[in-house]
Formats: sequence, structure tokens, C-alpha cells
Amino acid sequence: MTKRGKILRDATTGPGLLSVDGQHHQFPLDGVWRSPVPPTVGMAVDVEFAADTSILGIIQVSESQIAKEQAEAVVKAARQKGGVLVSGAIARFGLPLLIATALLIISWTFLGAVSVQTLFGKLSFTLWQVLGFLNADSPWESVMSGRGGPSAGFYGFLALIAVAGPFVPYFWKDKRAALAGVLPLAFMIAVGIMLRSNMHSSIGGTLDGQLGEMQRQAQQEMMSAVSLGFGTYLSLLVSLYLTAVAAKQFLLARASETTAPQTSKAAA
Repeated sequence: MTKRGKILRDATTGPGLLSVDGQHHQFPLDGVWRSPVPPTVGMAVDVEFAADTSILGIIQVSESQIAKEQAEAVVKAARQKGGVLVSGAIARFGLPLLIATALLIISWTFLGAVSVQTLFGKLSFTLWQVLGFLNADSPWESVMSGRGGPSAGFYGFLALIAVAGPFVPYFWKDKRAALAGVLPLAFMIAVGIMLRSNMHSSIGGTLDGQLGEMQRQAQQEMMSAVSLGFGTYLSLLVSLYLTAVAAKQFLLARASETTAPQTSKAAA
């Protein structure tokens, strides 16, 4: 049986002393010490015991081994804590809502939502980048130049509110709280309308005659250069799912409120 111990006294002037599980044990160097370096005070060691608790061997534990064990302990504790948090979240909100929210965040921040065909090739942008372009002073120029740096600003804040919408019923006990589940879909529709409006306004005001015809052709060419990506379709599907769940929760809450007074009257 091997246990972890700590040297309390070296063996230069006599038997050494070590501590294992709070108990002190004396040890000699001959036949017991198995490391190339002599024992020193504070050194971590692995102690091999016989069945009668006598010491069979002692070997030094390297600092790298101690660091590795500490790192493994930290990772294990983090996993346990993370597992508790995840289990609590699943128990409270349900796994379908958490998966839908994760897919929504991934589709908005990592997957291509809009692609623009330019003279230099096709440029793909996530929805979060699109929010940055909408927040910029010259959004269409930013898109055409391929700059992905503009901050989402206030639109990013609205996106966070939209993501949090389906969780409102778990904190606000009101039948209308379920309607917050439509916020992701409403937000995407609003972003689509604003994007289309900005694209049209970048051509300029409405003109008449031949200039107006040229303007309409430019608008059509601009619209044809823009295509929706997988991120948009995935987030739309998730948003429609969240909207359907919200509508169901609202109707059930409304029906339960209607049924409660009738039940009370019948009991009376």
C-alpha cells in the first residue's frame, strides 16, 4: 500500500521522520530510501507500507508530478462544479430550451448569415457582424470593403435581450411573460427590414425618368449580390421553434386562468 507523505526531518544525524495521514513514522536511509537525492525537510514522498504498517520503501515525488496532480485536481473540481451548474440549468429551464439557445447564439456569432458578391469575391458575414454594419455610419461601404470591425453597439444589446427573452417566464410569473419567447424572431425580422432599408437608402433618394430607371437597376443588382447563409436559416428555424413554444405556453396559461374561476364557482 502506497501513501503520500512529507519529510519532517532528514536522516543526516539519525533516523529520518515523515508524516503520513497525520501520523509520524521514523525511517532509515539504508534499504528504504530509493531516490538518488537525499531526503530534505518538506519534501513530498510516496511511502510504501507493508501489511504490518512497516515502511518498505520511500521515493521522492517530483515537482512536475505534484504540479500535474494539482492541475488534475483543479480540472476535476471544475468539471464537478460545471456538472452541477449544467444539471441545475437543465432541471430549471429544460434541455430543449438550452439547446435552442445555444444553437441561436452559435448561428448568430459563428455561422455565416449574409453573403455579398463583390468584385474581389464573395464575402460572408455573421449576424453579429451585420449588426456592426448597421451600427456604423456607412454600413454598405463597410460591407463592400470587407471590414468586420464595427461594433454592434445598441443592436448588440438588443440581440442579448432577444436571446434572454425565452427565459423571462422562469423569472416573471405572469401569463404575458411567455410572449417574450417571440423576441428572437421579432429581432431577426427587424434586422432584415433595417438591412434592406439601408441597402436601398445607400443608392440615394427616389429619382424620376431615366435616372430613376438606372437607380432601380442598381438596387436590383445590389439585392442580387446579397444572399442568405446557413446561419440565417438555422436561426430562423430556432426562432420559429421558440415562438411556437411561447405561443403554447401563453395559451395554456390563459386557459388555466379561465378554468380556475369556473372551478371555484362550481365548487361554491
